[in-house]
Amino acid sequence: MAQLSWPQRTALALGALLVTWALVDLAAGRPPLAVLHGATGLAMAATAFRRPLTRLVGTLMGVVFLVVFAYGVGDQGGPLDTGFAGGAAHLLLGFASVAIAESCVWCERSSTPRRLPHPSDGYRSQ
Repeated sequence: MAQLSWPQRTALALGALLVTWALVDLAAGRPPLAVLHGATGLAMAATAFRRPLTRLVGTLMGVVFLVVFAYGVGDQGGPLDTGFAGGAAHLLLGFASVAIAESCVWCERSSTPRRLPHPSDGYRSQ
């Protein structure tokens, strides 16, 4: 756990939160949302231990939650209509997932050693 970068730890926490949310949805009688939250939570938590997978799943989950937000807002009374609070949560989850993916890229770039230019690269010192 200590070897994970902060975006990976955030993805793990977000995955646990989504699985908990799925259990609440199941208890409230909302099986479609329980399946969505459970599947995305398990995917997020399972891939949190490999940074490239965390980046990929963060990107995909961002798209999923933003589409669910748009569909829920546009289809009042439909199966994914969760009201104002649920819509706001899906919007927040969508942007948080994209932020996790972007942060993984930032961590990968900052951990890659940089090399100084060499004269054979076409750089000439004056």
